[in-house]
Amino acid sequence: MINLRQMQAFVAVAENKSFTNAAKLMYMTQPAVSAQIKALEERLDIRLIERNDKNVILTEAGELFYEEAKRILALFNGFIEAVDELKGYRRGKLSIAASTIPGEYVLPKLLGGFGRFYPGIQLNLKISDTGKVVEELLRGQAHIGFIGSHIKNDSLHVEEFINDELIIIGSPEDVPSEMSLNELIGLNFILREVESGTRMEFYEQLKNMGIETEKLNVVMELGSTRAIITAVESGLGISAVSAIATEDALTLGKVKEIKIKDVSFKRNLYLAWNKNKYQNYAARAFLNYLIQEN
Repeated sequence: MINLRQMQAFVAVAENKSFTNAAKLMYMTQPAVSAQIKALEERLDIRLIERNDKNVILTEAGELFYEEAKRILALFNGFIEAVDELKGYRRGKLSIAASTIPGEYVLPKLLGGFGRFYPGIQLNLKISDTGKVVEELLRGQAHIGFIGSHIKNDSLHVEEFINDELIIIGSPEDVPSEMSLNELIGLNFILREVESGTRMEFYEQLKNMGIETEKLNVVMELGSTRAIITAVESGLGISAVSAIATEDALTLGKVKEIKIKDVSFKRNLYLAWNKNKYQNYAARAFLNYLIQEN
């Protein structure tokens, strides 16, 4: 018979691309993990993983089994958590995926407060761009997501979380305090990657103003807002960034806000979850906590 331990070992190896890392996560020895997967392959009578010295690669059968094993394990974990709820236990696991701005500047304080109320809940926060957060939610790898742009997907519930504003910043010595939108468009831009919520929202608002975003002179793409602020401070270009994320740099005079005549880039940060996935006790408790805090 196939057992849960075998599926857990296989999923851990598949996701970490390493028997060694999977063994550490499962508090097992590497030979023990290998033995679990070997027994699984023998029971199924098919190879699931191609092994070599450097890489762990799933076979076609392995890719299929990986998706099904994740669903089975998620159902089992949901059942255990439901039973715990019946027993009155306030515990469980909460996986949150967040884009950079909410993940780095908003959630740490909220998670700290939530953790004090629910010490039995194990918290995991993964920070990436908006596109990857949506992917995590759709795959059921995160219970709740926080994103920087409104995403339309029939499987997702998306609602406003907090208000923010995109502001234009430049080096204090190199740019004026105010300019027109047309003057702005002619400058060198440093922006986040294409799937960043900040960039998607900035482009969407420019398009609504009749600006062809393809004509923007993007001289550099960086993977974090902190890196962008540093690059702007160094005089490499200007950028559109979150007001929340830029507060400290503005206060210290490292960068300067450029006001755009008759234009503002108001936006929202969004809370999202998969409508088709079971919300465990930990996720429901966190959503209720957010309502109380707001």
